[in-house]
Amino acid sequence: MTLGIVLAGIALLVALVLLSRQSKKNKKLAIAELAREREDVGSFNIFELVESEVEALGLTEIEGAHGLPHDVLLKVWSANQSIVDSCSDSANLRYVVALGVEPAKATDNDVTLECT
Repeated sequence: MTLGIVLAGIALLVALVLLSRQSKKNKKLAIAELAREREDVGSFNIFELVESEVEALGLTEIEGAHGLPHDVLLKVWSANQSIVDSCSDSANLRYVVALGVEPAKATDNDVTLECT
């Protein structure tokens, strides 16, 4: 009986050691996979994304855009997409800043997009 208990204890210890090793191996594999995924995805800087979108859309070329923060240009453009779509010529678009607001300090609540 004592021998059975000792053998069961040894078997339990062996099983625990094997499970522990497998767990460590799984963790290492998961960490390596995460590192590969990070390389594939790359890192993004929100400010770079905004700048590239503003440049791609040509928002700084619209009348009234000079001096406005680029995130404001993009927010106002996106929020007023119906105006953009209904404007017959993009040369007629212009950003209008609320009276008394400096363009550099304007927020998207201070700026509207109009089609003249």
